[in-house]
Amino acid sequence: MAQQRPQVKPVVMTPELTKVVIDTLSRALVANYVFTDKAQVMSKYLYAQLEKGAYRNIKDPQAFAEQISTDLQTACPDLHMGFHFDPRLAQMGPPPMRGPDPQQDSVRNVFMAERNFAFTASEILPGNVGYVKFNGFVDVTPSAKETVTAAFRFVRYTKTLLIDLRENHGGSPEMVKQVLSYFFAEKTRVNDIIVPNKRDTAKGWTDPTATDGLILRMPVYVLTSSGTVSAAEDFAYAMQATKRGTIAGEKTAGGSHPVVPVFLGHGFVAGIPFAHTYNIHTGTEWEGIGVIPDIALKADASLDEVNSTLFPNSWFANQQKAIDRPIAPTEVQAYLGTYEGGLKFYTKEGSFYCENPERGGQVFKLRYISPGFYQLDENVQVKFGQQQGSASGMQFYWSDGNISFKQKTQ
Repeated sequence: MAQQRPQVKPVVMTPELTKVVIDTLSRALVANYVFTDKAQVMSKYLYAQLEKGAYRNIKDPQAFAEQISTDLQTACPDLHMGFHFDPRLAQMGPPPMRGPDPQQDSVRNVFMAERNFAFTASEILPGNVGYVKFNGFVDVTPSAKETVTAAFRFVRYTKTLLIDLRENHGGSPEMVKQVLSYFFAEKTRVNDIIVPNKRDTAKGWTDPTATDGLILRMPVYVLTSSGTVSAAEDFAYAMQATKRGTIAGEKTAGGSHPVVPVFLGHGFVAGIPFAHTYNIHTGTEWEGIGVIPDIALKADASLDEVNSTLFPNSWFANQQKAIDRPIAPTEVQAYLGTYEGGLKFYTKEGSFYCENPERGGQVFKLRYISPGFYQLDENVQVKFGQQQGSASGMQFYWSDGNISFKQKTQ
């Protein structure tokens, strides 16, 4: 079939062809671009460039397309605006109006399944912090939804959740609403899509009935970068506007306009934004502005850095603070002795130790965090001088987020 396709004739830009393409593009902008006044601005700028001879010496259609793209962005910055020379795509023309194509849908689903529907991580960090990372919002299919649900179900019992969108470049608005739905027990209005030329508004609602019974209620932090764009910004903005999530990272790219391909002939295709978003909670959107983080973080911050910055008093952060240093006996005199479970605390040669019969008499050297607060072992931090009722003792802070009390017995 590939051999039987008509060969694409080489295109050379001439003054006549340049004028035809700009005329066609100008009409397409005015007819389709989300804001008519800005479409007029772009059109006038292109004609001014044409009049100045900016395209006169460009013969290569690819170079011409690149220059037109630059000029469009100069006249009216819009991250979703595009102009391309793609004769193969242009030869195919607009996709025909049709119902579902099982064969094509199956191929596409296999392609996305091999990439785990853009999900790259679902894990539990120290301190019982959940972490989910995905790099795109794919179409909502049964397999994709199953993967999304599984990723979030794995972290459903964590105390806090990090959602990493730092490498997420967008995708399906429907998948955005699907993912948002896991975080709202009630149907909630998020971001609408408005098509001015058709005077049409697609209202954005979460749907708690679409989550297989999984609703996540823990605090959520969304990690962003300057490369977080489009549907990824849609998600971040909705979480921030509804006060359901805290944004941590860099200001996002600032692209909110949905786009449609317009075939202009001669191998040229324009991606023209035809709608804009609107959030009823803020009365605006993020186009050209980006989602402004609540907490500033570098995009390349490691998870250790993220965890320590966001949760400075967390188990993980305290583990990072723990150091080996000499301990004077007078410093810990009040903490020495035996505690519930047979734990024995003592000093020896300037260090602070614990003998733990529950772990076969193993001896651990405590590491200093702050006065009265120490790292005991890989799972536990202890805070001495605590009170529970009439009993004196210490608090055990476990890596899974639990807290228990150990009474001092002698």
